[in-house]
Amino acid sequence: MRAGDSAMTGPEPGEVADQDTPRSADDGPTRPSSAAPAATRVHRFVVPLLLVLATVFGFAGAFAVWVNRQALNTSNWSSTSGKVLQNKQVQTALSAYLVHQLFADVNVSADLQTILPKQLQPLAGPAAAGLQQLAGQLAPRVLASPPVQAAWVQANIAAHKELLRVLNGGGPVVSTRSGVVSLNLRTLVSQLAATVGLSSQVAAVQSKLQGSTGASVRAAAQQKLGVTLPPASGQLVLMRSNELKTAQDIANAVKNLAIVLPAIALLLFALAVYLARGRRRRTLRTTGWCFVIVGVALLLIRRVAGDAVVNGLVKVPSNKPAAHQVWDIATSLLFALAVALIAYRIVIVAAAWLAGPTRPATAVRKFFAPSLRDSPGVAYSVAGGLLLLVVLWGPTPAFRNILWVLLFAVLLAYGVTMLRRETALEFPGIEHGQALHDFRVARAEARARKAAPPPPAATEAAVGESRVATAGPASSSGRVETLERLGALRAGGVITDEEFAAEKAYVLNNGA
Repeated sequence: MRAGDSAMTGPEPGEVADQDTPRSADDGPTRPSSAAPAATRVHRFVVPLLLVLATVFGFAGAFAVWVNRQALNTSNWSSTSGKVLQNKQVQTALSAYLVHQLFADVNVSADLQTILPKQLQPLAGPAAAGLQQLAGQLAPRVLASPPVQAAWVQANIAAHKELLRVLNGGGPVVSTRSGVVSLNLRTLVSQLAATVGLSSQVAAVQSKLQGSTGASVRAAAQQKLGVTLPPASGQLVLMRSNELKTAQDIANAVKNLAIVLPAIALLLFALAVYLARGRRRRTLRTTGWCFVIVGVALLLIRRVAGDAVVNGLVKVPSNKPAAHQVWDIATSLLFALAVALIAYRIVIVAAAWLAGPTRPATAVRKFFAPSLRDSPGVAYSVAGGLLLLVVLWGPTPAFRNILWVLLFAVLLAYGVTMLRRETALEFPGIEHGQALHDFRVARAEARARKAAPPPPAATEAAVGESRVATAGPASSSGRVETLERLGALRAGGVITDEEFAAEKAYVLNNGA
């Protein structure tokens, strides 16, 4: 059995339209010719439409899967946040914020005046400025230290769990009416203060500067830095109560779409291949190209949207490199998903090639035909073992999800079943080792043809005259050698079956 060909064009040369079951004389009358126009309409309109719809649903489903995994999974969120703070450019940008936050809370110059002798009190201002410069130099080291890295991850985990609790309907502390989700940076501020010896001052001032004095300090810092500082020291507000209901609806929709859209896309792809009777192989190959289109589209969206988001949100040019790094890290799962879709295309095209009419594919099927026929358990076990190795490797997130692994197992088992069916129809009586023997014989004949001297060029009339001139009794060994050479020429496709039969008759009749 040959797999079908393209949903757009007719069968390839040397390939026949696929048959789901072999027909015999007892199968009854053939299908009426009126079915041909219906099949043409299916191949020309329905199958391409299904492929286009499947591609659109696949793109939307892939995007929903990324949002669900990145934004609604605490493990992925904490892993991404840890990678963000490990980035040097992000550490530099965040250091500037923390230092300004620290010195906005503490009047270092005034504190120095209280402890310095009266004659040295005029130096309090320059000393405070020097201390702020020193803090700016120490801050990146503090952020790169393991304790601060761990504190950052824990702060993000706590904020994300609070966010998920709100999105799931709220709790006794946070509700959709009065809840506020924030990222607590107090630990980082306190760590930096302890490093520069200002922990006691920060602890005292943090409890005081929450009124009009703190507001005036923040206003001055905002005007100087060109950024918006949060009203609470070390608190980054992620979401307010009036935004929670919309966020809940979006989160629920993303969770459902991440399951429904990929399932619809796979069903549409499967339906397109099923309806492309006689052209299924190339339709399957086209499905692989659809996966590539989805993957490339995701990569383009990642690049274009990243530039738009960074340019729209970050107004300070010096902070844009760090913002780009944050975007790249935050969308790393989207990049992995796009690459996975492109890799799946290789598997799909390999399956379509294995079912095709090319000589290498036919040789592979011929080699495995006896084992597939006589040892089906071994065939399924080998396929399952290969899948298990890929699952242990886990190149894509899908291989770490039990539902996707089960789907891959079903598809692999179906592929092995169809391969056994095709080889049984194509090579019904082949024995073990016959394929290798035939391959060696073909190699030997090919080498013999290359080593043989080329025949002299002659016109058809000259060949006829030569035959007449050389007509006469021929030795038995000479006829055998001639027939062997003719057989090699036919096997190599140099002469046709009709030409071989004519030459054979000529030789056996001693040139008559």
